[in-house]
Amino acid sequence: MGLVKRVLIADDQKEVTRAISEVCSDMGLTPVAVHKADDVIKKVSADPDRYSLLILDYDFGRRQKNGLEIFQEVVLLAPRLPVVFLTGQATISIAVEAMKLGAMDFIEKDTHLEDNLEIALKKVEKLLAMITENRELKEENASLKSEIDFYHNEFYKKYALIGRSPALNEVISTVERVAPIPRPILITGERGTGKELIAVAIHKASSRKNGPFVTVNCGGLSEGLLECELFGQEENAYPNAPFRRGRFELAHRGTLFLDEIGNMPLPFQQTVLRIIEYQKFERVGGSQTVVTDVRIIAATNSDLERAIREGSFRADLHDRLAFEILDLPPLRRRLEDIEPLCNHFLNLIALEVPGIKPRSFSTAALERLSTYDWPGNVRELKFFVERLAYRVARDQIGIEDLPALKNRDHESVDDPGDTRSSPAPSKKRGPGLG
Repeated sequence: MGLVKRVLIADDQKEVTRAISEVCSDMGLTPVAVHKADDVIKKVSADPDRYSLLILDYDFGRRQKNGLEIFQEVVLLAPRLPVVFLTGQATISIAVEAMKLGAMDFIEKDTHLEDNLEIALKKVEKLLAMITENRELKEENASLKSEIDFYHNEFYKKYALIGRSPALNEVISTVERVAPIPRPILITGERGTGKELIAVAIHKASSRKNGPFVTVNCGGLSEGLLECELFGQEENAYPNAPFRRGRFELAHRGTLFLDEIGNMPLPFQQTVLRIIEYQKFERVGGSQTVVTDVRIIAATNSDLERAIREGSFRADLHDRLAFEILDLPPLRRRLEDIEPLCNHFLNLIALEVPGIKPRSFSTAALERLSTYDWPGNVRELKFFVERLAYRVARDQIGIEDLPALKNRDHESVDDPGDTRSSPAPSKKRGPGLG
């Protein structure tokens, strides 16, 4: 037999343990016999994992613990040890009670003991095989879940919302209010303001947080490629085409983030509108209707109102997406966030790249960075901090480490590398700052 190897046999009658031991030996098992109740406990407590099966009698004689009492102690010592009860005709009801407590089987001690035992052992082995397989699957699933949770947490660390400005706090409050409502959301804002971060935050705060978060860039693909990307394709939908599932299908029971929705080809917008409305579609080259359940979050840095007036964006698609519109403020309107963002980006790159030295910015350096417009917003600041991090060899980045920065009105923020005398740093910023 494969799984059951060492069997502990407990009965006060030596002829019974001898008969059972012979059956076990004939089946390739290693029998170990004991005849007193206390010896059972001693054997199991000495090494709870030593035995693969316990065959246990109920009646050990006067002044001895009975089988049920022993069984209850064994369960505490070795919870995974399978137990088969031996019973006489008069104690079958007790054996049934033992099975209710967790015993795997019982064998009646009669003239057919050997035959019944062999049948019982084979049954036990099958049950053990199932238990072992289920246990391995559970352990594998637990390990997989742990790994998924790790990457899930790492993903959300990357997309953390960092800042303390009133403008950001207002956005976060709106996210918290709208996240539980299963309706589309439109996120607008300049490039680099963190539209995908907000989309992730909405997903995290929604009832779909354990489902997939799937993204697609609607502006970088032709209409044909975008159709395959969103809806998938059947095998041989075009010559040598493989089967693939689209983003709508992959996002089932989760969130689909349509980035750069303003650049979606106009003829294709009607198709997307229909799918958002009815939550069903056909793969390219197929006729079978696929039903999906996704929440749509769209984002754009385009002026959609203007695009509607010019005829390049459908008003009905805009209306369908705009259950709530989240307009993200540019970084120049949330200068209080520059310090926590700089420290956050320093910490991230230090974790990602061994040997990165800087751990903080000086107060003067942070003040200087707050005089710049940051036309690329948070994304530009992130790359700026990362470049400084690998170039500077000290623990702190000072004002002397900052390169010259030019605002959009072309007025240069002082270059600290210039040794000539210079006026105080200009507070003038680019257009659009109140």
